[in-house]
Amino acid sequence: MKLRPFYRIGSVLTAALWGMLGVLTGWAAVSSNGELNVLGDPSGQVPTASEPTLILTLLIDRSQAEAGEEVKSVELSLPAGFSVRSPESAEDVRIDGVSVPFEAVVTDAFIRFVLEDEIDNFQSSLFEAVFKVRTPDLPRTGALFRVSLRNLDNLQIGEFVQPGEIDGDPLNNNDYTLDVIPNTPPATPTGFTAQADPTGENDVLLKWERVDDTEVQGYFIYRDGAPIDLPDPNASQFRDVNVSPGTHSYAIASYKIRILASPLSPSRAVFVRPDTRAPDPPANAVAAQAAQNVELTWSASPSPDAARYDILFGLIGETPVEIGKVEPEQGAETLLFTHHRPRLEIGWMRYAVVAVDEAGNRSEPAEARLPNFAAPFPNPFTPLGSDPSFRQATFPRRALNAAEGNLIVRVFDLRGREVWTSEPTDGNAVWNGRDQNGTLAASGIYIYQMRIGLNVSIGTIVLIR
Repeated sequence: MKLRPFYRIGSVLTAALWGMLGVLTGWAAVSSNGELNVLGDPSGQVPTASEPTLILTLLIDRSQAEAGEEVKSVELSLPAGFSVRSPESAEDVRIDGVSVPFEAVVTDAFIRFVLEDEIDNFQSSLFEAVFKVRTPDLPRTGALFRVSLRNLDNLQIGEFVQPGEIDGDPLNNNDYTLDVIPNTPPATPTGFTAQADPTGENDVLLKWERVDDTEVQGYFIYRDGAPIDLPDPNASQFRDVNVSPGTHSYAIASYKIRILASPLSPSRAVFVRPDTRAPDPPANAVAAQAAQNVELTWSASPSPDAARYDILFGLIGETPVEIGKVEPEQGAETLLFTHHRPRLEIGWMRYAVVAVDEAGNRSEPAEARLPNFAAPFPNPFTPLGSDPSFRQATFPRRALNAAEGNLIVRVFDLRGREVWTSEPTDGNAVWNGRDQNGTLAASGIYIYQMRIGLNVSIGTIVLIR
């Protein structure tokens, strides 16, 4: 029993010695790197004499940690001119996305985030601290913050934490430096107008004159007081899509950085009616057989409010029925629907793609046809005809479905002279009506022979010029 106090003292001394050794040598089994960013602005810039919110993000790896390397606090040293008003300026600390109890210690030189429960696991932890900082009164570049991990005895663990991309956004600051720029907002854009779409869409068309200032990086549109971040920073017009029916108020501001914006323009009131206009139809629908499926592809509707695509299917002459829906993908120009169909019907199969908007308005269909015959089709065919579906003859491999090997197709005239031959490496053979020299064959009846190994199919096909 008497040994217990000495054992505790010995453990503390051992931990302290390990921590001191890490500070003196710069060595530590705990590794970490991270970044410091401005909330709401990826530029790594802050205005002078302002109080922006910062986010410190660290990845702390204790998989090889030693005794004395339990992380009790994270300390952020402040560059000259920066300050933290009070411990209440520290708003939140999260570990692996969960807010944890902590105490903030603030001095003129640093802010320290002291955890109620130290990090003592043997894995990686994502540490995030959210706090407000007062910026200097004069501009400067490359203001460097330093980050250190501290143990239970408030000794620094290893060297200062190195910068590196941690939060999953490679385009933001990704280090511990901030640039301080003059706190001078840009001019407010002029010529701002807002108009309801006259074509029946529930959209609002916005226009303005760009601010003649090279420091302006973009514009915010405000709808009913809430900002909309424009995708194109150089834009001078914008379509606000799928606005709820009713009266809305719009205004605009320019910004140098996202937290340094101009005063708002005078507001513009717009009355928006319900959406009654159908989306523009999709285009370039193509159906192709692939193994036991049919793959249907098409180009996206140019209408920005196309909320989904309905897929319909049926044989020519039958009423098509819906077989699926496809949600549009952000930025995707071509979409795909796979129709699982191990046995294809004989004849012309028809697929249709219909764009549907958020109000249920439906576009005209984009159609794709997929022929499936047991003999050459179309028959007759017209190489010079106006209908592309009849300009070439397809010799389907399925005509000799049970046979194995390469398909060989030979076409002869009625005198027995060979006009054309084909040996496709995969799938069907297609004849465009020309002989082996590329000359268009004469109108008439031709004899064809389809062969796979010892399996042969013979018949006639008619070419009409």
